[in-house]
Amino acid sequence: MKDSGWKFFLITILIVLIPVYGNWKLLLHGEKTQGTVVKMAQDNLGPLLSFYAIIEFQTDGNSYTLMGPENVKYPIGKKFTILFRPAQPDDAIIFSARGVYFNKYTPVAVVLFILWIAFYLSFCPKSKRRKSVKDRFIREDISHKKKLL
Repeated sequence: MKDSGWKFFLITILIVLIPVYGNWKLLLHGEKTQGTVVKMAQDNLGPLLSFYAIIEFQTDGNSYTLMGPENVKYPIGKKFTILFRPAQPDDAIIFSARGVYFNKYTPVAVVLFILWIAFYLSFCPKSKRRKSVKDRFIREDISHKKKLL
């Protein structure tokens, strides 16, 4: 179990870091600026209603906007640190753990994590302390026969 334990944690950490991969260019080459919530917007998708903050920031004399996290209300005028790529200012995020981690790769990481846990639990080496179903059944059957005698 010792050998497979470190492999399990290594693969788990790699899966958990997938969303950070989605923003690696911003993290390495991005510049910081201040952004301000200018309004709240909402989308009606049938019976579902979602809202998000519109955050405006400026660079090189041009204004750009980005959407804040979905279904989180921020007061108009709230300031955020924005991380953007100078070559592509439309590629921007709120510079925070939530902004870096929650992106289009997050659902992929969640699905892979669930599949990885299911796979590992199905095929992981059996611990010597853990009894198999067959062992439990045989021991219960023997103890049941002793009671009958």
